[in-house]
Amino acid sequence: MTNPVVERLRRHGLRPRKDLGQHFLVEPGVLTRLVQLIAPAPGTVVLELGAGVGVLTERLLDAGARVVAVEIDAALADVLRAELGDRDAFTLMHMDLAALDVAAMRRQLGISHLKLAGNLPYQLTSTVLFGLFTLEDHLQDAVFMVQREVAERIAGTHGSRNYGILSVLLQTYYDIEIAARVKAGAFLPPPRVESAILRLVPRSGGPALPWADHARYVRMVRHVFNERRKTLRNTLKKFYGLDSSALVDCERAAAIDLGRRPESLSVVEFVRLLHALPASTDSGVEV
Repeated sequence: MTNPVVERLRRHGLRPRKDLGQHFLVEPGVLTRLVQLIAPAPGTVVLELGAGVGVLTERLLDAGARVVAVEIDAALADVLRAELGDRDAFTLMHMDLAALDVAAMRRQLGISHLKLAGNLPYQLTSTVLFGLFTLEDHLQDAVFMVQREVAERIAGTHGSRNYGILSVLLQTYYDIEIAARVKAGAFLPPPRVESAILRLVPRSGGPALPWADHARYVRMVRHVFNERRKTLRNTLKKFYGLDSSALVDCERAAAIDLGRRPESLSVVEFVRLLHALPASTDSGVEV
């Protein structure tokens, strides 16, 4: 039996483009697992990032979901129009994923809540994941295929070498699961690295930090991890100009030893640290 991805590529006279980093998922079992995790249902809206030839898109539509598909490749956009253009629940956005403003798109299309899904290009993974924050509580969940090492960093726990900026920021708002590891042979052409399916759902019990404080939080987390070999005391002194007295006050308010390094702090401790910083440090937010 011909693989549907291969069949569509042949029918439209296309091959994977190396310049766009295209690796098409051709393993049926992995595709089925993706659909199960996305859990499309009538009335749900799925924003699919990098729709390719539309095999996953079609499965989502068949389940009754409304699908907004983003695809940069003009030839693949033509394939999507030819294969799925007559479906009322299908919307195509032929554009560069890096230029997508998800929050603005949601408002423009009149979408309240949505799911995100896709096979993320390596070079755009961080851009897409940081873009999740613009949706705040309008995101139902997200299911992404990413490089295995990236997934392990995002899901990394405090105290591990994988723990970093994205780990802290995403885990502040989402529960994160590496749902499956995917071998290179599941793709056409096979990439040089293994992949993983990453699932993010809103954190049980609600965000560890109010969305209103998010910009300040991003600034602080970035500062301390950009100096991850230094103690928190030295980093806070450098970036926030805190004197010895202010550092002592901060340490007491946060109940955190500022002699520790950032990778040792849990998400809850990072939130406490933010709240312990003097109000004078809230200006000049950079995100």
